Amino acid sequence: MSDWIKLREEIIQEIKPTELEKTSLISFAEKVLAEVNRVLIDSSFNATAEIHGSVAHDTWIKGQQDLDIFIIIEEYRNRKQLQEALAAVKAGTGWSFTEAYAEHPYLQTEIEGYTIDIVPCFRVKEGQKLYSSTDRTPLHTKWLSGKLDDLQDDVRLLKKFLMTLNIYGAEIKVGGFSGYLCELLVIYYSGFLSLIEAASGWGKEEVISFNGRKPKKNNDPLTVIDPVDSDRNVASALREDSYALFITAARNFKKNPRKIFFERRKYDISIDKVLNEIKERPTDILFLIIEEGHADVPDTLWGQIHKSRKSIERQLHENGFEVLRSTSWSNEENRHIFIYELESAEIPKAVKHIGPPAYLQNNVAEFIKTYQDNKRTIAGPDLIGDRWYVLIEKEYTAVKDLLENLLLDGGRSVGVSRKLALRILQHHRILLNGEIEDYLKEEDFKEQLYDWLIGRPLWIE
Repeated sequence: MSDWIKLREEIIQEIKPTELEKTSLISFAEKVLAEVNRVLIDSSFNATAEIHGSVAHDTWIKGQQDLDIFIIIEEYRNRKQLQEALAAVKAGTGWSFTEAYAEHPYLQTEIEGYTIDIVPCFRVKEGQKLYSSTDRTPLHTKWLSGKLDDLQDDVRLLKKFLMTLNIYGAEIKVGGFSGYLCELLVIYYSGFLSLIEAASGWGKEEVISFNGRKPKKNNDPLTVIDPVDSDRNVASALREDSYALFITAARNFKKNPRKIFFERRKYDISIDKVLNEIKERPTDILFLIIEEGHADVPDTLWGQIHKSRKSIERQLHENGFEVLRSTSWSNEENRHIFIYELESAEIPKAVKHIGPPAYLQNNVAEFIKTYQDNKRTIAGPDLIGDRWYVLIEKEYTAVKDLLENLLLDGGRSVGVSRKLALRILQHHRILLNGEIEDYLKEEDFKEQLYDWLIGRPLWIE
């Protein structure tokens, strides 16, 4: 592992903030903190502003410009206090804010190049009832204190490793590992490399507990019991595919530690290269472009995007179009793109539809009733072996025609979320293969699409 020791130092040098960067960020954070606390005092609001998150834990990565400031309300009366705390800060600072929502409202602003989240919560003790989901955060900072000594760089290594895999972050868009989860895993296994070795042997479901408590029954692939709240799984946002990817990458890294695991794919691709990749495929790529309207906060928006994309995918499948895989892209403001890779954008006019086994009396009766007088029935209903079947003429043989019909009401009747359906009714486009060319001028979309078309991690190549 001597090669790893050398590589480790090289990577840490690249991702660890310099002393100057640390000094600048801390100085700025203290200035912001002082201003928010001044406002709280002047408004006689019984609360204290504190810094939490990766800056407080000293696990942030070089170049990070994010700061989490929590307004901790000292005494709970009602949840309206959360909004009142934010109103006091908005009125007293004079800063320009965007109001966002997660489990409850919080404020976002940008000052001197730093992105600041101002989050209200209530002061609680460990084991005490929580009044909001963010009440745990100060408890997390307290629990981590002293336990991260000499392990901060290992947390940075894990974060960078996960960023390369595109599975860092618990938000719905990513479905990956949160910063707090990274910190807990590194502490539990006493370092990055020990975690990698352990993860190489993880199974379908893994449980980690700091106090021996067993979790409530769940189907999560990874369960990490929150040391300050035994009813909470810190890894509950982790999707099964993200969990599986991490295990696979850990096994590969264990065999052959390389810098490629800490480097994002470097792109230098032209629009023509992406179009050629699409043209050379034996499949068809269907795009639904949704535009117009104002976006919700990212977590809410991505929940709508994932739900709607999957609903449309089910409808494509039920109408005879084989969807091999799908994904989504969004600028999180006014353009969202659903992408489906199809076996074919055109299907035969006639198809054999297999019905129920003969012994299912009620199902057979319903099947016969449905198809015996159907104008699109070519032959049947009849039996093949013990199964009923019909030959039926497909209503739509071109996927673009089918999708346009599914979206006549914005897609509401097939499961598209209400807000996205309204945007679809305002403006949408359905494109196939090279028709996407104009949208490839958006650099981020071009890169994500090409990465998805290639469809394999860089470390496999």
